[in-house]
Amino acid sequence: MKKPIISVLMPVYNGEKYLKESIESILNQTFKDFELVIVNDGSTDGSLKIMKSYQKKDKRIKIINTRNNLGVIGALNTGLKKIKTKYVASFNQDDISHPKRLEIEFDYLEKNPHIFLVGSSAVYIDEQGKEIRRFRKYDDYKLLAWRLRKSCSIVYPSIMFRNKGVVFDDHYEYNLYYKLLKRGENLTNLPQFLVKYRVHNNAMSTYDKKNQDLLFEEVVEKFNGLKNEINFLQKIYFSLKVLFHHIKTIKEKKILFGK
Repeated sequence: MKKPIISVLMPVYNGEKYLKESIESILNQTFKDFELVIVNDGSTDGSLKIMKSYQKKDKRIKIINTRNNLGVIGALNTGLKKIKTKYVASFNQDDISHPKRLEIEFDYLEKNPHIFLVGSSAVYIDEQGKEIRRFRKYDDYKLLAWRLRKSCSIVYPSIMFRNKGVVFDDHYEYNLYYKLLKRGENLTNLPQFLVKYRVHNNAMSTYDKKNQDLLFEEVVEKFNGLKNEINFLQKIYFSLKVLFHHIKTIKEKKILFGK
């Protein structure tokens, strides 16, 4: 059996409420050469039953069951150890991917070998799927490297990266971006809105939020130690570009997500 070129990595813990919608958003991608690797991290609800029902219909779904609840980081690294594809796309159990997400990100990485990881713009939604706010990004890896010193400006469930030595740790994705920059990799964002990021109290990413907040400052300090190649004029350019994108996003009455 031919090995796919992309693995979509999704850790799941008691995610039955939104899991069907999330899985379907991946299975309905225009890009077909992928596998969906779901790490069932000790779920006690109906999540595993949902996964298996979809697996019966689509053999691209691979289920990995952990013996115990390892937490987000443990589940991610468990999945990464099993993945042998060229690219990995991250995704959450309660988010929604644009039908062309994999196609757009794959084409970008294929055409830009100097880029290791790419994210995208995102629409933040509530529990009912209603829009809360928008985060529009843009493609400029040098400015993004500087911006990451200020905040975690890459939306995690939107990223796709080359499957080369990536390991998550307790500092979550922010420290991953730092480690990649430190080893000389380039990270960037795309302006397209390729994910809907669901915000709610039971989200998998909120379980360890207190710990994340404590570790955030440590990572910021690490970023400050990286060499800064951005001059004053480039910083002004960055600020104006952010303002332009902010105004553009506000004026748009509707994001054509899913079309």
